[in-house]
Amino acid sequence: MEIAYIFFSILGIWYFFVFLLYRIAWNKLPKLKSTNDKDFVSVIVACRNERDNIANLIQQVKNQKLDKNRFEMIIVNDHSTDDTLQILEKEASIWDKLKVVRLSKSEKGKKSAIQKGISFAKGDIILCTDADCSVGENWITTILSYFLDENIKMVSAPVVFENKKGIFQKLQSLEFLSLIGSGAAAISRGKSIFCNGANLAYRKSVFFEVNPFRNNTVSGDDVFLMHHIKQKYTNGIAFAKQKDAIVETISQPNLKAFINQRKRWAAKSSAYKDFDTILISILVFLMNLSIATLFVLFLFNIKWLGIFLALFLVKFVADYLFLLPVLQFFKRKKLAFWILPFEIFYCFYIVLIVLLSFTNSFEWKGRTHKK
Repeated sequence: MEIAYIFFSILGIWYFFVFLLYRIAWNKLPKLKSTNDKDFVSVIVACRNERDNIANLIQQVKNQKLDKNRFEMIIVNDHSTDDTLQILEKEASIWDKLKVVRLSKSEKGKKSAIQKGISFAKGDIILCTDADCSVGENWITTILSYFLDENIKMVSAPVVFENKKGIFQKLQSLEFLSLIGSGAAAISRGKSIFCNGANLAYRKSVFFEVNPFRNNTVSGDDVFLMHHIKQKYTNGIAFAKQKDAIVETISQPNLKAFINQRKRWAAKSSAYKDFDTILISILVFLMNLSIATLFVLFLFNIKWLGIFLALFLVKFVADYLFLLPVLQFFKRKKLAFWILPFEIFYCFYIVLIVLLSFTNSFEWKGRTHKK
């Protein structure tokens, strides 16, 4: 029992200290106001079965407040089985800055799509988003400003779910913003761990230099590229903490789709080699596993109740203090009300997802991927 107290005490202090540092780091993220008038940008989108979304994204990119001779859009069709390709070809006939590229029979998946798109890109800067996203009119200009600093090789930028009603949607948004905020804070500390490919930019020369897609994981086009760049350019990654840089995307419609997506995200973790990412993953998993275990133990023996409540309180306070300024930035402060019920749900959910990611297959874009 004494050993357990020591272990849980150390774990709680470690967790609280890390997320206190994350809050400080989030608040220190710089906001740039300069304008980049030199670099050409290639916006690249990997696309599969997006007939309901792709035309809207194309229109938003066309409407960017940037000289139209300073950017292009490349959409790579990953063997769509609906009429996405027909829509793309029609849009390309209207807008000469849009290139439509098709993957060959031997090529498939997002990594192949991005790699092929880059091979056609004229831009010095590659800016990636997803087909189901929405971007503001100053999106490219805002991201581009960070590359005025020649030392910056990659810019991670904010992503948020559409603001929808319902408890399930709110819990999804809260989890997603906690991930975006954590990734941003880690970048601020010079210890980048993850980013989101729905809003990510990097120098084309660096992509070819680090050759990031060497592993066989289905996803990870964003995180593994970040890890390779971090390894070579320790201070070469920035986070665009600006409202105009925000990309909005769609949350999962139901529990089945949500779990499937999270399994896909977790599946790539076995290929992580970055020390900071592994360490944070272990910390978060141990904290949630410990709270879930203590909850079960106290149901059988009341003597575990005190340490369960103490550890749960430490996690709740640490998460609340960290998440509050993140939610304020995204104008989702009302989600703070859901942090407490989210904490209870998350402890059990994250353990389940990690276990499932190593044992079950998942579906993505109509394809089944097996472990």
